[in-house]
Amino acid sequence: MISTKKIGLFGGSFDPPHLGHVALVEAGLAMGLDEVWVIPALPVHRILSGCADGAVRLAWLQQLFEHNSRVRVLDWEVCQSGPTPMVDTLRRFKALYPAIVPWLMLGSDAWRGLESWREYPAHQGLCNVAVFARKHAAINKPEDVKMAHPGWQEVALECWSDCVMAGHWCDVQVSLPDISATMIREQAYLGLSLTDLVPKVLQTEIKRRYLNKETAVENV
Repeated sequence: MISTKKIGLFGGSFDPPHLGHVALVEAGLAMGLDEVWVIPALPVHRILSGCADGAVRLAWLQQLFEHNSRVRVLDWEVCQSGPTPMVDTLRRFKALYPAIVPWLMLGSDAWRGLESWREYPAHQGLCNVAVFARKHAAINKPEDVKMAHPGWQEVALECWSDCVMAGHWCDVQVSLPDISATMIREQAYLGLSLTDLVPKVLQTEIKRRYLNKETAVENV
C-alpha cells in the first residue's frame, strides 16, 4: 500500500531532461526508495528556455520512464497557471498522503540554496531531504563543503529509512555524469551531437526543439 512506501520527490525544470536526471533517479532507487516521483516544474527562481513548454517536458519524462514501474511522472506543477513553489507541492503531497513523509531529492547546489526558497523553513515540517553530492568532490572548494542548515537533523545513510518524522537530511554520495541542461541547450543550438548527454529515445526531438533557438542558450 502507498502508506507504507518510502517516496522520493524529484522536481526540476527538465529543460531538457538528460542523463544526469536519469542517474539521480536511479541513485534514489538504489538508496532504497520504493518509488521516485518526478515532477517537472514551472519554476519560481528560474527562467525557462521557451523551447519546451510544460506539456512537452511532461511528455518527455513520461516517455523516458514509462517502463519503470517504480517511477511516476506527475503533472502537479505544469498544469498550474503560474510558477509553483516547492512548498506548495509538499503541502499537496501531505494533504493526499498524510501518513507519509516524502524524501525531497536535491543536488548539492539546490541544498545549499534551500534557505532562499519561498516560505522557507516551512519545508522542515513537510519532508526529509536526500542530498545527492558528487563523490570525490574537491573538499578545498567552498561550494563542495558539506552544508547543514539550522533546524535540520542529519542522519547517516544507513539509517535514513528509520526516519518517520520530517526535518531530517541525509548525505548520499553518488557518481553522477557532469551534465547540465545549459550544456545540452548550447550543444543543440550549435547542431552538435547529444549522444551521451540525453537519453537516446529523446535525442532527435530535443535537438529539433532547441536547434537555432537563441533562448535555448541565453536563458538558464
